[in-house]
Amino acid sequence: MKFVNPQKIIGQFGLKPGEHVTDLGCGSGFYTMAAAKIVGTNGRVASIDVQESKLTATKSISLQNNLHNVEVYKADLEKPINVLPHGAEDAVILASIIHEVKNRSALIQNAYSLLKSGGKLLVVDWKDETSPFGPSMDKRVSEKEIRLELEKAGLKHIKDLDADLYHYAMIFEKQ
Repeated sequence: MKFVNPQKIIGQFGLKPGEHVTDLGCGSGFYTMAAAKIVGTNGRVASIDVQESKLTATKSISLQNNLHNVEVYKADLEKPINVLPHGAEDAVILASIIHEVKNRSALIQNAYSLLKSGGKLLVVDWKDETSPFGPSMDKRVSEKEIRLELEKAGLKHIKDLDADLYHYAMIFEKQ
């Protein structure tokens, strides 16, 4: 059984060297690291989380991996994010965060406002199917449901990615 592999998913996301990426709800930075390697020294990844401990871990891991293009910011994802300029990001990552927030529309609005026109959004989360681990079923948000919410917010579904047995992954674009 293969568990979700951030490198594999980020590899399918189509990031380019020099791009600016934001990882909303970065957790321990698995997607941040994969993105930082691709965007390289001329790019940067802004990792945003509400938990100080997660940001400390992300910064520490990035430095251990000699990735000096990672910036960490503490912010509540369910309130307007003002730590970065709006409309300037090439890409935003929402990985395993959708099931964590109570106010999904605020999270989606933050992702949308950070993206520049033509910017891409990566969504990775738990499938709404029973699995041996992961969040409880009542917290999970179906692929169909989140896709409708994102499209309603003005993001166009581009494609589905190959994730794993327990997760879905999709790319959206800000029009």
